[in-house]
Amino acid sequence: MVTQRSAKPRTRVRVPQVPPIFEIMQEDTVLLAGCVLLDDYDRILLLHRNLGDTGLWELPGGKVEEDEIPEVAAVREMREELGVDVRLVRALGNEAFEHEGVTYMFYWYLGVIENGEPRAMEGLHDDAEYVEVEDLPSMALSAGMEVLHHKLLSGEVTLEQ
Repeated sequence: MVTQRSAKPRTRVRVPQVPPIFEIMQEDTVLLAGCVLLDDYDRILLLHRNLGDTGLWELPGGKVEEDEIPEVAAVREMREELGVDVRLVRALGNEAFEHEGVTYMFYWYLGVIENGEPRAMEGLHDDAEYVEVEDLPSMALSAGMEVLHHKLLSGEVTLEQ
């Protein structure tokens, strides 16, 4: 079940264009794809990754499999991690980042839940929660979520449907 935080009305902003999916990158770059899923108050659904004594909040998503494109991976990951079927509304952007010596390229999509109730499905996650963008700085975020949060704050990524 999804935990609810305080609700605020929706805000609409202009959407930038997204760069091409397959840009030139290092051969050992790990491709990731995930979905921003919003509730009726524009809160973002995050998963809590249980790391024993600590935990990090992250966007639902994961690795793009061989011979898979990021859009397909994003939809598949929502089914695996949350038990929901989603429809992708649009691409939000992508960004390369390094974490613990590994280079990642994360592709973000705005999705809408078409079927199912989101819940933490995989053993790595112990909670799913809708959170306000304004609450993100007070949360322990994954490296990929930190990058997306920065893009949201700068206006490079917007959540307009």
